[in-house]
Amino acid sequence: MFVFLIVLMIPLLATALYGHLFARDVLSRNAVERSLSQLSLQAESIVSSLRQAQGDALYISSLRSLHNLNEQRVAIEAARTEAARDFLVFLSSRPMYRALRYLDEDGMEMVAAQSDGRTVSIVDNLQDRSSTDYFRYTIQILPGGVYVSSFGFDDTGTDSAPLLTYAMRANDGGIVVIDLHAGWLLRNLPGGSSIDQWAIIDQDQNYLVYPSSFDPEAHALDLSFMLENDAGWRETNDSVYVYTTIHPTVNLPDYAWVMYSITPKAVLYAELTHFYLAAGGFALVGVGVAILLAYFMSRSLTKPLAQLETMATAFGRDGTLPVLPNQLSRDEIGSLTRTFCDMAHELERQRRQEHRLIEQLINAQEEERKLIAYDLHDGLIQQMVGARLYLTNCRESCPIDAHATQNGIQRGCDALTEAIVEGRRIIEGLRPAVLDDLGLIAAIEEVAQTHAQLAGWDLHMDLQQLPNEPEKTISVTLFRILQEALNNALKHAHARSMNIHLHNGSGIGIRIHDDGAGFDPATITNEGRGLGMKTMQERAALLGGICEIISQPGHGTLINVWVPETVSPRGVRTPNVTLVE
Repeated sequence: MFVFLIVLMIPLLATALYGHLFARDVLSRNAVERSLSQLSLQAESIVSSLRQAQGDALYISSLRSLHNLNEQRVAIEAARTEAARDFLVFLSSRPMYRALRYLDEDGMEMVAAQSDGRTVSIVDNLQDRSSTDYFRYTIQILPGGVYVSSFGFDDTGTDSAPLLTYAMRANDGGIVVIDLHAGWLLRNLPGGSSIDQWAIIDQDQNYLVYPSSFDPEAHALDLSFMLENDAGWRETNDSVYVYTTIHPTVNLPDYAWVMYSITPKAVLYAELTHFYLAAGGFALVGVGVAILLAYFMSRSLTKPLAQLETMATAFGRDGTLPVLPNQLSRDEIGSLTRTFCDMAHELERQRRQEHRLIEQLINAQEEERKLIAYDLHDGLIQQMVGARLYLTNCRESCPIDAHATQNGIQRGCDALTEAIVEGRRIIEGLRPAVLDDLGLIAAIEEVAQTHAQLAGWDLHMDLQQLPNEPEKTISVTLFRILQEALNNALKHAHARSMNIHLHNGSGIGIRIHDDGAGFDPATITNEGRGLGMKTMQERAALLGGICEIISQPGHGTLINVWVPETVSPRGVRTPNVTLVE
């Protein structure tokens, strides 16, 4: 599943990385260019408004009434009245103008009209404007030259509207002055936007105008880079500065305004953020789909393998025969499952056959022992009993007084008696009748007590009762192993105590422990002895069990035996068993 995800995610990650680099560059550039285009349109609107003012100034300077006033062809008062009337008509059609003035070469107003946006009126109190900046500059330029002031307020006291003074040198030497309402000039700029901040500065970085929501002191940055290019943009940590240059007059190429806007990155690059969110969503969906595909693909591959593993484990641990699934795939895993089921059934058939062979072998051994016991009992023992009877009768009936003869006959009778006892013990060992009559526990108790009496052991037995009498092959095997262990201890151990424990769980276990002389199992094996030990281990292995012999010289001997409750022949796995000393 992990490899599948990696293979699927590599092209997805590569596409995402390429999309990130490409989209960031394109979308961010488009956002900046769009903001710069909007700013350029606003600058073009300001320039267009100034051109309109220039055209109006040319129109006013060409009025016949102003020409008559300058030439004084008629009475000066009549000429002034006629010019004022023209000014009133013109102001009525131009609500964005707040005042019109015509100055002579000395800076004195010859005619003037003003408007408050609702009504227009003639200015009767004409003033000397020779001290103003626009007069001092405009009077020095050639006719047709234009001067544009910075933004300020109306000094006539009629209102507090922000104004821009536009002055042009007329051909007749006079100066036409127009006071423009700044609101009309900047009508296309965003008003009180809380997102974008904008401002206009001159070439000396003096702020000409800015909205009320803008704080120049909070943006006291080095804006000289804006004066080096006509238009451009610059990024800071959290904002983007987009700027463009405005030339109010053609005759003053060095006089320029710079209009710029400040937009937070989060706002300007909102589309980029939306793109990342959308791309991230698609990526998450893709990852989710990839995980689901990987899960179902890996599940479709591993489910039959897990099912096969479960069947193999159950067959190896409990001997449970696997059942071929109803829906078996036609791929290699299906073929492997079918082969395993066939193999398991064949192994089970062989196991049962071997089980029958083991039972037949053990039964044959026991029958052979039984026949030998019968032959000894009915043949040799009876003959020995008869011989002892004849000797006894001979001793009692013959008038032999010799003491030596009597002793010899008595010793022969005693020897025959011992031989009869030994023969009967051998017969009992060959065929323990108590095992058939009373079961495994009683047989263990009898053989243990018999050997303890012969050896003089201090016997301790802890025999857990079995819920059911085990199979005959298991009972005989355990009895023979115990019998061999007690015989070896009787002959070689010289022990003082003997401990025998029997317990059952996943199988039947017997622990035999003595405090005798002990021995080195490796030395016994290397010297070619230890036939009894090999026999015990072979008997346990024949049933799929184990027989562990632990001994050291001077530390006694411990024998742990375990066999399953049912016969499990060699070659078939048996449960893991821990032998505890």
